[in-house]
Amino acid sequence: MIGTPAGFKSEWWPTSDRNGGRLQIGIPGRNESESALFTAGPGERFAEASLFAARYHCDAIALSDAVVACFPRAACLARLNDDAPARFDLTADLARQVMMLRSRLTLRDIRSARERVLAFLVAEAGDDGRTVAFGGSLREIASAIGLTPEAFYRTLARLESEGAIERKAGRIALT
Repeated sequence: MIGTPAGFKSEWWPTSDRNGGRLQIGIPGRNESESALFTAGPGERFAEASLFAARYHCDAIALSDAVVACFPRAACLARLNDDAPARFDLTADLARQVMMLRSRLTLRDIRSARERVLAFLVAEAGDDGRTVAFGGSLREIASAIGLTPEAFYRTLARLESEGAIERKAGRIALT
């Protein structure tokens, strides 16, 4: 169900969405707030830390219809022990996630919403060096960079009125 924490069991490893959906991985906070750590898209692995934890500390919340593949933790660990290419693939995924999380943490240290949004756009720009395409919502981006949706929307509107960015459906371009 969209918007409901998944409640995975520690003996199973939820690996990836198989339905083209999006899952937000986060740490539950007080007052039903959530600190978003990662948004998994179609086919992306998530919850890797649950392989080595007696109790997983994060929730996965479906942002759209999603079907999650779950495998017995013991079988996954045995496969990683026996299968070098599987270890390599997992390690490469983890390295990409670490780089992304470091980038996001760096962004959160920027106090000015305007400068934080501009730094995000520069860091996430595609091959042309100026366009950020996104499959999720602006709310997801706001959460990922540590801004409230309202502050993010106001900042985007201000940047657009200044001519610093151009917004179209599913993308933002630096001008």
